[in-house]
Amino acid sequence: MKLHKSILIAGVGLFLGAGMISQKVHAASDDGVINERWGKPTFVAGAGLNQQQLNETMNKLNINQENVKMEQATGADLVKYLGYGSGDDSVMLSSVVVNREDQGKGINVEILTPENITQITADQYKNPLVTAGITDATVKVASVVKVTGESALTGVYKAFESNGETVDPQRAQLAQTELDTTSDVAQSVVDNANEQQQNQDLSDSEKEQADEAYKAQLNQALVDIKKDLAELKEKQGELATKEDIETIVNDALEKNNLSQYVTKDDINKLIALAQQYQTTDGVLDKESIAQLDKISSDFKGTVNKLSDQLGKFGDSLKGTLEDNQGFFANLWQQIKDFFSGLTN
Repeated sequence: MKLHKSILIAGVGLFLGAGMISQKVHAASDDGVINERWGKPTFVAGAGLNQQQLNETMNKLNINQENVKMEQATGADLVKYLGYGSGDDSVMLSSVVVNREDQGKGINVEILTPENITQITADQYKNPLVTAGITDATVKVASVVKVTGESALTGVYKAFESNGETVDPQRAQLAQTELDTTSDVAQSVVDNANEQQQNQDLSDSEKEQADEAYKAQLNQALVDIKKDLAELKEKQGELATKEDIETIVNDALEKNNLSQYVTKDDINKLIALAQQYQTTDGVLDKESIAQLDKISSDFKGTVNKLSDQLGKFGDSLKGTLEDNQGFFANLWQQIKDFFSGLTN
């Protein structure tokens, strides 16, 4: 999906890099401990930055040329990895530093300049990163100009390949499709919630918190969809049908208290995305599911934190995570209800 391309290209400066280096190189981590396994973090800077902007960006990321491996993302990289774009270097404006972590650490994303990343939250990058095959990395994002942030994934692939890793183009493009799709659906959810005046008694800052909570719920819904698809394939030995996928998507939305805020078009977009999950190699494998378990706790933590801060209104945001365990729980309940009906 190539949504809002003019916006995407303008916002493409967010480049996530992950240094996967085979040789042992010394580098200092945030706590001052030398990470000998992974070496220096990788810094991918937008080719559109002038020297002053580059210096300012590095300052915001608290790095210098000596303590990172430096790379540059160009307009040609956008075309190479995502399959579209003008190839114009001038739109490449934001930057990311990523440090590879030990196995099992999971993915952590921190936006250091939230005032300049106008649409995508830190949590919204995590699902696409897993879809693209990224594992166990700490990502720090900064931009010296305002960008929407939808095309943040280009730099990940540039950083991986600069460190000798091969990027699967199918997974890379699906990750971008996922970010585009979920960004669009998240905005629809927020707009519909506002139209229904669910947050009419909140202050502007509280409304921003509520919007972030809705986005976190959608992030968790994606995790639930992926895990249910993987479980169905493992149990049945075959891909889910379109009807199965529709049930899985609707269950995930209901479980995360989003059903009342999504349109039929939103649901169709998520169904189309889910169909691509199960037909793209690696997206639903055990390593990816393990990474999803890690980020899932982040999403739930975000919702719980924001809900607690919003008091009574926050109680309506938490969904029914404890009461509804998703597709297979619902399927089992339907089977029990069916046989119960036969005996009554």
